[in-house]
Amino acid sequence: SSGITQSTGGINAEYGKDHAEDSRSYIREHLGEELKHLQTSAKVQINPDPNPRLGDAITSNKRLLIFVNGGFYRSGYGFNPLSQVESYIGGGATASCYSTQEIVNKLMSDKYRVANDRYPLQVDWYYTYGLCLWDLAGLCDEMVLHRIVEVNKEIVNRTHRPINLVMIDYAGKGNVRLADVVKEINQYNIKLFT
Repeated sequence: SSGITQSTGGINAEYGKDHAEDSRSYIREHLGEELKHLQTSAKVQINPDPNPRLGDAITSNKRLLIFVNGGFYRSGYGFNPLSQVESYIGGGATASCYSTQEIVNKLMSDKYRVANDRYPLQVDWYYTYGLCLWDLAGLCDEMVLHRIVEVNKEIVNRTHRPINLVMIDYAGKGNVRLADVVKEINQYNIKLFT
């Protein structure tokens, strides 16, 4: 089975694993039509600008930003291709998480896109091997989760733009809440950019 479902806070594209490529093709061909229904029922429009000013998006009522992975992207519907700068390293660990400088260096290695605010900056704060995923998440989600605040400060200092996305495994596993870290990042950014 395949289909598009609306959920609180986002849109989820689902496709059956038994015929994944057929389903992916179906979704790619019909995604625009499905989302037209969403716009009609929600009375909100798709914003084709991948980086609009918040006030402009609200004033024009074009508040729905859709970023679609390459496998689902189809032009002509106001979608934006998902094309972010990632700090993904794909490393393994058994004792500690990334340092602030490792993440900053990885982001800064893509100099052209880091300098262009059309590309969101994504911090990938997880390891891919070394321990089970639950334990790996514990290395990065415990007290060192706060390092993401320092990553943001360093990126702002070097590029004059903040990080936009944080990817972690098992949010809430540690004592420090991701929501609190993101709130601190947002408060820092608001002071600088308003």
